[in-house]
Amino acid sequence: MDIALAQSIMMQRSAATYSEAQVSLLKKAMDSESSTAVQLLSSMPLATEGNVGRNINTYA
Repeated sequence: MDIALAQSIMMQRSAATYSEAQVSLLKKAMDSESSTAVQLLSSMPLATEGNVGRNINTYA
């Protein structure tokens, strides 16, 4: 019975470590996507005349 308990604990620790690694990888991927989106948006020129292209309607 002690062996089964030890195996269960080891499996839980292994699963927790695997989950932590997945979360870490997800955070890195999201940071990478975020920086890519910022670069893309900053490379686009603003509208030079009128109000079109300067405002985002967040009410709708």
